[in-house]
Amino acid sequence: MRQFFIHILAVIALSLSAVTASAQAESTGKVKQLIDQIRTQYAPDKRVAVFEIDFAVEQQAVTLKGRTTLPEAHSALKEALSDNGFTTTDQITLLPEKSLGEKIYGIINISTCALRSSANYSAEMVTQALMGMPVKIIERDGWYRIQTPDNYLAWTHRVGIHPVTRDELTAWNNAEKVIVTAHHGWVFASTDKEAAVISDVAGGCRLRYIGQQGGYYKVAYPDGREGYISKQISTTEKQWRAALKQDAESIVATAKTLHGIPYLWGGTSAKGADCSGFVRTTLFMHDIIIPRDASQQAYTGEHIDINSDFSNLQVGDLIFFGQKATATRRERVVHVGIYIGNKRFIHSQGDVRISSFDKDDELFDSYNLGRLLFAARVLPYVNKEPQLNTTATNPYYKL
Repeated sequence: MRQFFIHILAVIALSLSAVTASAQAESTGKVKQLIDQIRTQYAPDKRVAVFEIDFAVEQQAVTLKGRTTLPEAHSALKEALSDNGFTTTDQITLLPEKSLGEKIYGIINISTCALRSSANYSAEMVTQALMGMPVKIIERDGWYRIQTPDNYLAWTHRVGIHPVTRDELTAWNNAEKVIVTAHHGWVFASTDKEAAVISDVAGGCRLRYIGQQGGYYKVAYPDGREGYISKQISTTEKQWRAALKQDAESIVATAKTLHGIPYLWGGTSAKGADCSGFVRTTLFMHDIIIPRDASQQAYTGEHIDINSDFSNLQVGDLIFFGQKATATRRERVVHVGIYIGNKRFIHSQGDVRISSFDKDDELFDSYNLGRLLFAARVLPYVNKEPQLNTTATNPYYKL
């Protein structure tokens, strides 16, 4: 009889354990579902928003850990958990980190700053930022995790960025600048022919204007260093804006001056560019800021389904390539170029080159014709969509 009762108790214990495990699994699944729903709603693209949330569940008690740049998503998650009967211990870090103090902004301090997927030199370079560009600093881990004016998130070594307060960034943004208009050049310690080099510069870099001396502008870097740059490769921001053109023909002309530069994954300058980096670099030389990646650029402006004879395309349209949707697979954008007319387009693939959709053209590109998806007309929508703006209107440049 004693053995029988022991057996019954064991069965009951196992049953209770199974019930507890089932309830725990159900709670865990529900919390994960709620986190995924909030992420989908507030942070569907991890390239432009941080919502890195982990959790532990004990019955109906949830401990939240992780970090986010979105206070509204943080609040929505806690509210959703409460509505579903959970009590919450909140250990989520709201970014920017409090340890940064007031210096939660920065200015890029080298010509082309490599931005990486994580805080080490061996990590993938995902994009670049140009000297003089304002950024937000959200984390520090030896390196800085920053957000660029197109809201792209990445890590950079501390040498590449000069941290500043909001007031200091406002002073930088409001100061008269010198814009580098050539694809490449140098800043010197003096105007002497044998002067030492302070640094290189690339097209689109910005330095603070101090004065003029002969054929040079005297300029200052974000960190206060001073030097001289030739007027042949630069101009004042005021003169640059007065002469600025944003029409398709001018933009295509600039794109063609980049012909032959090497393909560089993550590159966004004349030193090297990937496909979307080439588009971004070309447009930035005309003061147009567009999202970083092809899959982001594809959903700006006006969507255009391309006619079989390409007759509905206009010069300056962006054209996108990738995998077409099937019954079991979503459409995937992996490449972008700029339409230049007569069934030709310019793009970065191996190097910046011109290709054609015309089978009778010596530049015919059967590979890209086979993966052509659609086009987007973006130029009429600059400053009419949040993701298409200029340095005169972008929030980072207005702080």
